[in-house]
Amino acid sequence: MRKTSYASNFTFNLSLPLFDASGVYIKQSNVSLPEYNEILSTKDLTNSSHIIKDLRKIDWSFTKESTGFLTHDLHPYPAKYIPQIPGHIICRLSLRGDLVLDPFAGCGTTALEAVRLGRRAVCVDANPIGILIGKVKTSNLDKIASTDLHAIRSAIASRLRELPTNPADIVNEFGRFIPEIPNIDKWFPLSSRGELALIKSRIETMDSETGKNIAKLALSRIAIKVSYQDSETRYSSKPKDIKVGETLKSFLLALDDIIKNVSLTQSLLRYGVCNFITADIRKLDSRIIGHQSVDLIVTSPPYGNANDYHLYHRFRLFWLGHDPKSFGKIEIGSHLRHQKEVTGFEEYLSEMGESLELMFRVLKTGRYAVFVVGDPIYESTVYDGAGGLSDAAKNIGFEKVCVIERAIHQTKRSFVKAGRRATSEKILVLKKPIEKLHVFLDLPPYKLWPYEKNLRNREISARLETRMKRNSKNIDSVRIDPYRVNDAKRLVFTHHIARTNAAKEPTWQAIIENGFGNRPSARKDPKYVTHGLHAYKGKFYPQLAKALLNLCGLDDGAKILDPFCGSGTTLLEGYLNGFQTYGCDMNPLAGKIAKVKVGILDVDPDVLRESIGTLLSRIDEAPTRLANNRSQFNPVCYEEIERWFAVPVINKLNWLIKTIRGTGDGIIMDFFEVILSSIIRSISHQDPNDLRIRRRKVLLEDADVFSLYVNTLQDQYHRIEKFWAVRGYAPNRFYPSQVVCGDSRQWEGFDKMGIDIGSMDLVLTSPPYATALPYIDTDRLSLLLIFGLNSGVRRPLEHRLIGSREIVVSERKDLEDLIISTNSDLPNKLQEFLLDLHSRMADTNVGFRRKNMPALLLRFFQDMTAVLKNCYSSLHPGGKAMIVVGDNRMSINGKNVRIATTNFVDLIAKKCGFQKREHIDISVTTENLVHIKNAITKNEVLYLERPI
Repeated sequence: MRKTSYASNFTFNLSLPLFDASGVYIKQSNVSLPEYNEILSTKDLTNSSHIIKDLRKIDWSFTKESTGFLTHDLHPYPAKYIPQIPGHIICRLSLRGDLVLDPFAGCGTTALEAVRLGRRAVCVDANPIGILIGKVKTSNLDKIASTDLHAIRSAIASRLRELPTNPADIVNEFGRFIPEIPNIDKWFPLSSRGELALIKSRIETMDSETGKNIAKLALSRIAIKVSYQDSETRYSSKPKDIKVGETLKSFLLALDDIIKNVSLTQSLLRYGVCNFITADIRKLDSRIIGHQSVDLIVTSPPYGNANDYHLYHRFRLFWLGHDPKSFGKIEIGSHLRHQKEVTGFEEYLSEMGESLELMFRVLKTGRYAVFVVGDPIYESTVYDGAGGLSDAAKNIGFEKVCVIERAIHQTKRSFVKAGRRATSEKILVLKKPIEKLHVFLDLPPYKLWPYEKNLRNREISARLETRMKRNSKNIDSVRIDPYRVNDAKRLVFTHHIARTNAAKEPTWQAIIENGFGNRPSARKDPKYVTHGLHAYKGKFYPQLAKALLNLCGLDDGAKILDPFCGSGTTLLEGYLNGFQTYGCDMNPLAGKIAKVKVGILDVDPDVLRESIGTLLSRIDEAPTRLANNRSQFNPVCYEEIERWFAVPVINKLNWLIKTIRGTGDGIIMDFFEVILSSIIRSISHQDPNDLRIRRRKVLLEDADVFSLYVNTLQDQYHRIEKFWAVRGYAPNRFYPSQVVCGDSRQWEGFDKMGIDIGSMDLVLTSPPYATALPYIDTDRLSLLLIFGLNSGVRRPLEHRLIGSREIVVSERKDLEDLIISTNSDLPNKLQEFLLDLHSRMADTNVGFRRKNMPALLLRFFQDMTAVLKNCYSSLHPGGKAMIVVGDNRMSINGKNVRIATTNFVDLIAKKCGFQKREHIDISVTTENLVHIKNAITKNEVLYLERPI
C-alpha cells in the first residue's frame, strides 16, 4: 500500500462548482466585456495633443453600455463611477504592467479594470467598507479559502435548522459579538441582531483572509436588509417583521452569490496584482507608496457637499468592527460635515490640495493623473469643481492637459439624493512635467560572459537609444527620457532599475527568473518558466534569444518566425515578451514540446490544477500489481519496446499513458505526455549520459515510474505556478503561438502556420548545424512510446532532417556528381570548397562517415537555401533575420579542417536577397556528454535584413 498521497496538494474544489450540468467549464469571459483602444508603446504617451484628440473621440456617457459585468455590482455603493471610465483611461494612458493608483478607491472599480487590463493597482480609501469590497472584487479563491467557506456555510446551515424559537436565546449566546450601536433597539430586532452576531462569531474563526473577506462582505450586504433602516438610501427607522432564521438564510444566499461571482470572474483576474490600503490619503506614509513609483492615477474623488459615506455605511461599519464617527471626521466632501461646520468650497479644495501633494510625489515624471469630478453646490452656489481642482494642482506642480465634459444618463446617476442632482461631470487630465532621469542599471547577480557584456551594452543602446556610462564604483547608469523607464524593464542583462532617490524596480527578466521580491539566484537559470520542461540537445539558451530580440527594437505584437523551432526557445521568449510567434519543426517531439511550453501557460489555472489533481488521484489508486498490457502502444513497436524497457516498466508505462489520455485533453494531455517523455530515458535501458542510443552496462530490472513522473510533474507545475504569480507584472500582453510539425523547405509548412508572404517582422532561429545532432535517434524512445513510431518510420524521418548524417549510396553519388560538375545553385566560394574537400577525401583512406561529408554538406547547404528563400518571402521589406550558427570542423589525415558554415550561410542568404547588417560573435559552453570532442565552441549570429 502506497503511503504518500500524490493528489493531496492538488485536491481543490471551489465552494461552487466551476462546471455546469453538462460538464462544460464555466467562464465569465463568455460575457460581453467593453473593448478599449489600448496603446502598445511608450511613444503613445509622449504626445499630449494626440492624447487629447483620442480622449475627445470617446462617447463618455456610455448610455447603452452595461456596467455590471464581472464583479462590479457585487455590493451596493453610492456615487461610484461606471467601469468604462477608468477602463478607457487606463488603456490610453498606461502600459501593460504599469502601476495604477486610485487614491479615492471607493469600491475598487479602478482596481478591477486595471487588473483585467493587465496593469497592477494600488488603492487607498478611508472607508474600510469600500476597501473590503475592492479586495473581494479582485480576489481569487484558493484551497484554504475554499475550505473555510465550505466550513462556514455548513456551520450556518446546520445552525439554521436548530435555531431556538426565542431570538433572545441567540442574543444571549453571542452577545459579545454585537457591536455597541446607539439606539440599537430602534435599528435592529433581536432576531437579526443575534443571528448577525452568530455569523460574526463564525467569521472570526476563519483562517483564510480571502475567505474571511468574502464572508464579511456577505454580512455587510445583508446588514441593511435585516435592519429597520427604511432602505439603502433612506436613513430612517421603519420597523418590520424579521422572522427567526431570515438573517441566516439571507447570509447564505449572499455568500453563495458572492462566491459564484468571484469564482466565475477569477479566470480573468487570476494574475492580478492589487494592494488595498485603508487610510486617509492626506496622511499616508510616503514609504507605503514609493516616490515616483506610480505610472497613472485614475480616481473619482468625493464631490464637495454631496455624499456621506460614513452615514450610508453606518451599520455595516459597526458590524464589521469600525467606528463611523472616526471615518466621518476625515471624510472629504461630507454633506453633513459641511452643514455642521459650515464649510465651503475653499475648505474642500484645501483638503483636496493635501491629497494632490502626495499624488504628485508618488507619480512618475511625465505621467498622468485623471480626475472625474462634479460641480459642487455650497449655499445654493454652483462651483467649478474641475477648475478649482486644476488650479490647486497647478500650484503643486501639475500641468493641465485638458478637461472633458461627460453627460450622466439618468440611469447611471448616484442613488443618493445629494449626488443625483448632478447631470454632468468633468474629466480633468493632469500631467507631471517631463524631466530627464538619471537611472542606475544593476547587473544580474550572476557573472556574464564577455559576449553577454557586449550584448548588454548593445541592448541598452537599442532599447533606450542612449549610451551607458560607468562610474568609479563600477555602477552603470543612463540619462533618459522618463518614458524610457518602461523600455528599460525589458532588458535581459539588467536586473534592477533605480531612479535617483527612489527604490529599485526589478526588470521583467529578473521577475520571471526569480519571482517578485525574492532573493536573486547567483546562478544563471536557463530553465525559468517552462524552458526546462524537457531536455533538448543543441538548443540556444533563452537569455540569448531575448537579448537578440531586444537588439531588433520590435514593437509589441510583432510577428516572429522560427523555421527550426526545436523545443521552442524562441517561441517561449517571444511569448513572454509580447510578440506573436510562429514555429515549425520536422521532429514530432520537438513540435509537441514547443507547443506545450507556450500553450500550457494560457490554460486556465483552475482547469489545469483540477486536471492534475484528477491525474494524481488516479495514480494514487493505481493497482500495486499491473498485468502485462500493451494496449497503448503501436503493435509494430512491441518488439523494440521490449528491447529497451524492463517488463514491469512497460506495464507501468502502458497504464500511465492510458490514464493520462483518459484524464487530459488537448494541450493538457500534451503537457502530461511531454512530462512523461522527459523521464523516459531514466527508466529505460539507455545510458542517460550518452548522446546516442547505447545500453546501460547494468540493465534496469524495474523503476519507480509513478514517483518519478509525479515528482517531475509537480516540479514543472510549480514553475508554471511561479510564473502565474508574477504574470501581472509583465510589461506586455501575451499572444498565443502557432506551432506546426512541418518542413520549412516547403512553403506548405509556412501555410500551415498561417504565414502570409511579407507578413513577418523577424526570423530568429538556430538551425541545425551541418551534420547535425541526431535529433530523431536521440529521442527515439519517446517517439517509440508516445508517437508509435518504430525504426522503420523514424529512419526516413531522420534522413529527411536538415543536417542529417544519414544518406543512401545512390543519393551520395548524385550529390558528388553535382559537386564535381560545379553546377549547383550555390555561391561560387562554397562550390569551390566542396570540390576541394571532395578531392581530398577521394585521396584519403577514411571511414564512410567522412567519405559522406562533401555530399552531406552539399545537401545541407541546398536545404538551407530553400529555407532562407522561404524566410525571405515571409518577411516584409525592412524585416530582419537573426540566425545563430556555428562552424563545423573535421579531421583529414590528422589535421583539423574548418567548415566555414557561418560564412557559407551568409553567402547563401545574400544570394537569396538578404543584406548583411553584421556578424555578432558569441561563445557557447559544452555539456558533459560522451563524444563531445568535435563540439562547436564558438557561434555567430548572422544579422540580416530584407531590403526595403
